[in-house]
Amino acid sequence: MNEQLLHNLIIQNRDIQQTLLNVLNIDSNYEFVSEDQYPNGLYADFTIKSGNKVRAILELKGSDIGVNDFVRGIGQVLQYQHFANQKLSLKSYEYEDTSAVLMFPSSIIRNRNFNIGVFEYPKGSKVLEFNDINYNIREITKEELSTLANAINNDLVAISQYYVRDTRLFELYLCLKYLQIKKIQGYTSIDRRETEEQFLRRLNTPNNRNWRNVFISLSSINLIDRNNLPTTTGAKYADMPFEEFAYEMYSSYLNPYLNLMLDVLKEFNDLGRWIVATYPQISGIISSKFRGKKVLFLTDSDNRYLSSWLNIMRDDFGCVQFEPRSNNRKIIYDLSELSKTAVTKYISQNSIAYEYIEKFNLLF
Repeated sequence: MNEQLLHNLIIQNRDIQQTLLNVLNIDSNYEFVSEDQYPNGLYADFTIKSGNKVRAILELKGSDIGVNDFVRGIGQVLQYQHFANQKLSLKSYEYEDTSAVLMFPSSIIRNRNFNIGVFEYPKGSKVLEFNDINYNIREITKEELSTLANAINNDLVAISQYYVRDTRLFELYLCLKYLQIKKIQGYTSIDRRETEEQFLRRLNTPNNRNWRNVFISLSSINLIDRNNLPTTTGAKYADMPFEEFAYEMYSSYLNPYLNLMLDVLKEFNDLGRWIVATYPQISGIISSKFRGKKVLFLTDSDNRYLSSWLNIMRDDFGCVQFEPRSNNRKIIYDLSELSKTAVTKYISQNSIAYEYIEKFNLLF
């Protein structure tokens, strides 16, 4: 996705604008000013105003750039943040809690041409990722940037910026549906612990004592906001049938891990045949594909991430089969080789999610 396409999407799509405003905590009384001029002949891609007060100054970058252009974008953001801090304007703008923002497509991270975590970003600025699959927007936190940077120090490779651990996708789905119902009922904020204790634990899901990770996962990909209510994208996901939700999670966020895991399992034998594949064997083959390095959020935490991904593949997608604590595994189908229609059909036939969805419907 190049910069011009991203620029046009923001201009033309009100849902994208609203998602951006929500991430930046800007109310609905707003105006987007495109190609706005600032001192010293600099033009920002967008100024977001509320009245005459500037709330954000956006610099966009496409995924078709190299490291020098990305660093140039950081430099532009530095200047915009300076202008905001010093109240410098060519148009008599007022500044109120103004953030300079660097925003780019998710594929800039997925392409792995450079590591965005090793750069310094101006104090007060924000780094936003535009998901070029589902058009969701999220802030990349300092903690996440630090995690990406540490991958280099710890001789790790990052194949994706997203992850889930110690949860199933249907647990995310059920929590999101519950929060969506509460939002429709008029709730303006949700208490996580109260929600877990009063309702979610009654579902008795596989990770029933670990709903904290569900909230963390939903928040990290901006499916819920700071009040624990569904964002624009989160609301759309909550209204989907589970099989469609699972496929969207795969295509928009999780496919680098799941495709790699399936490729590794296929090295043991063909689809539909039982194989013996231990965690050390799986981890060893994965590392061999990355010059001996471990993979962030996959093989860097002993077997914990591997176990989580395999459980998701079995219980959510039904694309692998194995018994608990067994190394005997079978690939039922390959997600990456089938159409959305075929995958969602397999999910509806093989996922264990539906027994918990039925319980959810009976309890609520």
